[in-house]
Amino acid sequence: MLSSYWGFCLMGLHLGLHWWMVMEWAGKRAEKPSTVRPALLRAAGLLAAGYGMYAFFKREVWLYLFLRSHFVFFDFSEPLAMYLLDYIAVLAVFVWLGHYAARLFQTVGRTSNHTSQP
Repeated sequence: MLSSYWGFCLMGLHLGLHWWMVMEWAGKRAEKPSTVRPALLRAAGLLAAGYGMYAFFKREVWLYLFLRSHFVFFDFSEPLAMYLLDYIAVLAVFVWLGHYAARLFQTVGRTSNHTSQP
């Protein structure tokens, strides 16, 4: 249990580190450039990550990450689609964190390279 939940979170972070490739692929598929599309995609990503944080605590994922609970209980009265949606949203949180962490590291790397040169 512990390894599978950590693997799930690390998979999301790894996907986030390479999210620029997904965005580049999607940009090539678009018919024409848009100034509105990136803003809408960022807002959708933020909403997905926000709902994912809610689902992270609602599903008590943190309990499984830190081995505070040894079993996962599935509520069979809940629709499977809602269960899957919650976990996809939790994955979106880690993708979002990984993506913006990568962008932050790139920015910090560029800034430190410029200041260290004479």
